[in-house]
Amino acid sequence: MKVRLLIPRVQSAPTDRPTHGPHCASPYLARHGSLRKPLTDTKLATVQVVRYRCSGCGRTFRHYPAGVTRARQSQRVVVLATLMYACGLSCRVTAHLLRVQEAGIAPVTVWRDAQAVGQRLRRRPASGRVVSVLGADETYVHLRGRTVCLGVVTDAQTGETLGVEVLVAQDAAGFLRGLQRFVKDLGVEVLVTDDLSTYKPVRERLRVQHQVCIAHVRKNVTKRLRKLPGQEPVKAAVRELVRDFPPWGERALRELAKTLRRNVPWRRFLSDLADKWPSLRRFLDNPAVPATNNVTERAIGRSKVRYKTVRGFTSEEGMLNFFALTQWLSTPQPVHDLQALVS
Repeated sequence: MKVRLLIPRVQSAPTDRPTHGPHCASPYLARHGSLRKPLTDTKLATVQVVRYRCSGCGRTFRHYPAGVTRARQSQRVVVLATLMYACGLSCRVTAHLLRVQEAGIAPVTVWRDAQAVGQRLRRRPASGRVVSVLGADETYVHLRGRTVCLGVVTDAQTGETLGVEVLVAQDAAGFLRGLQRFVKDLGVEVLVTDDLSTYKPVRERLRVQHQVCIAHVRKNVTKRLRKLPGQEPVKAAVRELVRDFPPWGERALRELAKTLRRNVPWRRFLSDLADKWPSLRRFLDNPAVPATNNVTERAIGRSKVRYKTVRGFTSEEGMLNFFALTQWLSTPQPVHDLQALVS
């Protein structure tokens, strides 16, 4: 997919007039002079700022051109710095490249810009839409020298990342706390996850249907069959069941478990596979449900590629801002309006 990035435009002077005062909302405003404001930008060194006096409260305020705020940087420079950082450049290299474009800022300013944008993305209100199929997976990053588990939640149909949560531990309680808010707010009906056993009690508590990633299941079944001794006909039957996922597969597995009831490892393996059988073939009954959790894994990969150059985080806030920024930038949308990040 080709993605268009819309960079904010910066005007040299205001082309409009404010409709009301910022302090008392009075519509009666009188022009009160103008001034030249120095600006850190790739194209403009100064811009014209118009001052107005509010007739309602008597206070004065400044009206800036498009792309300009009270800050010394233009919104264009803020977006360019954030974009370079999110794409993999270090703060020092980003500052150097902007300095070449006559918009030099300090490396710490690049860091602050990226953090401010990431925080704004995290605080965006929910869209209020319904997500019927939710994908969930976890990944690990380094925070202050220790390993932290992050839960990533996505729309399993579109690939959009819905949230990143810090999990205290990779257990059912941690997953439940991370998922229940999304299930409640988005109207989730089906949860797509990997083959981790701790997701089963979570699904039961959330009262949603479950689809286990069949790629993980086939891989895990192959490993288990290699470790279990003998029973070659049974192994062939299990491989065929896992390949096609027929509706009668659960019954066939339980019949095989009965014939091997004295062989505890085999009986336990077949019974566990039979217990999760409805969650393995959910995608065959509902075309809207993906067979694998590849969408969520790809979403994690979008941030992990950039994470490899970071070598860990020093604060939880910075870590979550980093993931919010990299996930938003890599979300599969044809147009990314970067003006929305700084408005």
